[in-house]
Amino acid sequence: MYFWIPDENMERRIKRDRVQYDSWQTKGYVMTTEGRVVDYATVEKFIESLGKRFDIRQIAMDRWNGTATAQRLEKSGFTMIEFGQGFRSMTYPTKELMRLILDEKISHNGNDALNWMLENMVVKTDEAGNVKPDKAKSAEKIDGAVALIMALDIALKGGGEPEGCIYDHRDLIVI
Repeated sequence: MYFWIPDENMERRIKRDRVQYDSWQTKGYVMTTEGRVVDYATVEKFIESLGKRFDIRQIAMDRWNGTATAQRLEKSGFTMIEFGQGFRSMTYPTKELMRLILDEKISHNGNDALNWMLENMVVKTDEAGNVKPDKAKSAEKIDGAVALIMALDIALKGGGEPEGCIYDHRDLIVI
C-alpha cells in the first residue's frame, strides 16, 4: 500500500498527530508530494507507473469526492469501480478482513502506517449486525484500512478473471 502526505506540512503533522511520518517515509510506507496539500497529479502518475508493472484490473474508489481523479485514471485505461461507504458495501469485506486478521492470514510486509490505521479503526454495527468502519469514532486516520477493505471486496468478487489465472500457479496472497 502507498500513502501520501504533502512535504511542506509533514513536520506540523508529526507534531499534531504524534506520528513519525518521516520515519515511515524513510521506510517507504509514506510518500510525499510537493506543496502544502497532496498533489493528485503526482499520485495519478504513480498509479500509472504501477499499471505498467502490474496487471491492475480494477481500482475501487470512494464515490464521494473522487470523481475527478477517477475520470483521469479512466482516461489512462484503468477501470474504476465506485464503492459506497455504507453498511451495504462495507459489511462483507469488513467482516472478511477481520476474519483474515484473526486467522493471521493477512500479510502486508510489516507496514507501520497500515498497522497504525488498522489499530485506529473502530467498527460501527447496526441493529442487523452489519458493520462498517466508523471514521467519526476513530480517533486517528483509518484511510488505509478503508482502502484495504475496498480492495479486498474487489478481489473477493474476482475483478474479471483473465485467461490462465495466476492462481493456477500459486495460492492467494493477501497484502
